Amino acid sequence: MRPPAPPGPVPRPGRRRLARALPQAALLAVLATACVSPAWDDHDYGLKAGATAQAAASSVELVRLAVRDHDRLTTPYLKTVLTEASGDLGSVNDQFGGVQPPSDAADRLRTRVTDLTSQAEEEVQGLLIEVRRDGLRDPRGADRRLGELAGRLREIEEAHR
Repeated sequence: MRPPAPPGPVPRPGRRRLARALPQAALLAVLATACVSPAWDDHDYGLKAGATAQAAASSVELVRLAVRDHDRLTTPYLKTVLTEASGDLGSVNDQFGGVQPPSDAADRLRTRVTDLTSQAEEEVQGLLIEVRRDGLRDPRGADRRLGELAGRLREIEEAHR
């Protein structure tokens, strides 16, 4: 008596090699295209800048609420909020920084957006350091600075919808 045949086609050695290489090739293709993305014109670039500003403003506003209510939050929770927001701001900044500006006007917009997102990231990181050491030193000042940053980011968002 013969053993039962395996279900489906039997893979050949060449197919196995290809099957192993495909995920690696797909990852390489994604990484290569993720580094730099084009903006077809100033309008498209403006939309990307507006979306970046919106995402950054949302993170800043979340941190602002946490700072404003820091006395009602546990320190581990506040650290988590600040850590996540810092990571989100860094990611937003990196993604937008990879978009190629199509013109001189887009270069100026890029500078405005990346300056604000970098300021926001630095502010949040500074607050995180304070919380980890001995608590927020000046929550009202942080609230004011975060509010100004969020407002400036929302202006960009509104201008580039």
